[in-house]
Formats: sequence, C-alpha cells, structure tokens
Amino acid sequence: MADLAHTVSLLAGVALFRRQALVALAGAPALSVVCVPLLAGLSEMAGQSFVLVTRRVRLLHAIASYALTALVHVAAVAAWTWVALALFQFGNSAHTSSRLIFGVVAACYAPRLLGILTIAPYYGELLGRGLDAWTMACVGWGLFAVAGLSLGAAMLCACAGWTANHIIRHFGSYLSAPIFDRLGLIIGGAPSV
Repeated sequence: MADLAHTVSLLAGVALFRRQALVALAGAPALSVVCVPLLAGLSEMAGQSFVLVTRRVRLLHAIASYALTALVHVAAVAAWTWVALALFQFGNSAHTSSRLIFGVVAACYAPRLLGILTIAPYYGELLGRGLDAWTMACVGWGLFAVAGLSLGAAMLCACAGWTANHIIRHFGSYLSAPIFDRLGLIIGGAPSV
C-alpha cells in the first residue's frame, strides 16, 4: 500500500511540474514507466465506456477496445520519443539517452490518467483537449528540466511530438481496424438480433 501511495505521489508530482518526481519516475524500470501511458489509455477508454454500454458491446469486443486504446497510447509515446530524439539530435551535439527521453515522455502522461473524467456529457471533450495541452506542457517542461534541452528546443520537441502523438492516437484505430476486423474484434454497434 505504501508503494501505491508513493507512485500516486510521484504521478501527482509530475503533473504538478515537480522535477524530483519526474526524475524518480522517468528513471524507474522501463516496464514501470510504460504503465503510465497504458493506464492513461485505459482511463480514457473508461471515460468513453458509456458508448460500449449503449451499443451493448460483447465482453470480448470491450476488452479488445480497452487493449487497443492502451496500446495506441504507448505507440503515441514511442512516436513522441522518436520525434523528440530526432529534433534533439538535430539541434544538440551532446548524446542523449533514448531511454531517458522515453521515460520523460511516458512519465509526463500523468495528466492523461484523469481521462476517465471525459465521460462528462457537456465538458468532456473540452476536458480531453485540456488534458492534451497539460500533457504537452509536462513533456516540454520535462525535456527542459530533466533532459537538459534549451527551453525553445524543448517546446519545439513538445509541439512536434504532440502532433505525432495526435496523429497516432487519431489514426491508430483506423490503421489497426483491418487486423481487428479480420480477428472479428471490431465494435460495429449493437449486435443483431
């Protein structure tokens, strides 16, 4: 229980721009850091769960939808890391660890853990956009505070990475649809009677 409280404290610290929390979380084992975007994806899908309920989606399809959303978040973190590394290498002669950049970007997904709140009917979409902006600000700050990038370069990396992130998250389901359709896991609507 103490470990859970410590982890929640670190996640809150990252979301509140505390450098020590980001250093601790970004330096954690890779599997632990990957859990942040995975859980962010699950939280976002939980926020959209009413769609699954209203469509009377079968359990296997719901599980596939949750898994796909979580994996799309991890792919978005990987794309964001790749873009940040490319820009970092282009503008900086010092070598930067890809593991550090991945850890920073993944840890900075902490605000997205509040994705479940997007279930709200009137302000849910606006809140989702706010969580995106908060995450982008965390990544830019993290690249500046932990990775040692200049503030302008960190903001450029955050913006370029956010664009890649948005593309992956937006089109990830479309690109993977043929695979899941082939497996019979696509959620099309209410089952036929």
